[in-house]
Amino acid sequence: MAKVKGQPGVQNRIIYSRASYLYQAASYLSNCVDSSENASTSTGTPCKAKHSAHPQQNKQQEAMEKLSRMAITDMRAVSLKAQIRQSPALKRTVCKFCDTLLVEGRSCSSTVDNSSKGGRKPWADVLVIECKTCGNFKRFPVDAPRQKRKSLRSAESNSQESEKREITDEVKDDNT
Repeated sequence: MAKVKGQPGVQNRIIYSRASYLYQAASYLSNCVDSSENASTSTGTPCKAKHSAHPQQNKQQEAMEKLSRMAITDMRAVSLKAQIRQSPALKRTVCKFCDTLLVEGRSCSSTVDNSSKGGRKPWADVLVIECKTCGNFKRFPVDAPRQKRKSLRSAESNSQESEKREITDEVKDDNT
């Protein structure tokens, strides 16, 4: 008797879970930095809190930011080492240059840019995300479908070519 095959599962589940944990840790640390900043500004006047508020607390905030970036760096290193793909949605939330977790309004700002002549072409809209930590930009086309991976494109084009051949063969058979 043949051996029963198990359910096909995710390859490298442990590595995916480790990368997920590192991303969640970075997100948590980033949120802790922001919540501690909000607490310090609400306790006193804004200019006092900004300039003379607890040097100890400022050092802790910087340490939390560095830990958050370190977790993102480790996540990227783990995924590169194991050659696993991160989802495009996850990659959009991380700065490529400084490994900061991009949170709209806190660590990045986004604008829609249309550099066509007079902004007349609506399909030329580009979402520009600027990292406030390092000042670099990420640009993403708006409302443009993503190009499929090369392996999927070649398989799809091969199937379309074979369908065209079948149709032309049928037409040739009908004519003869």
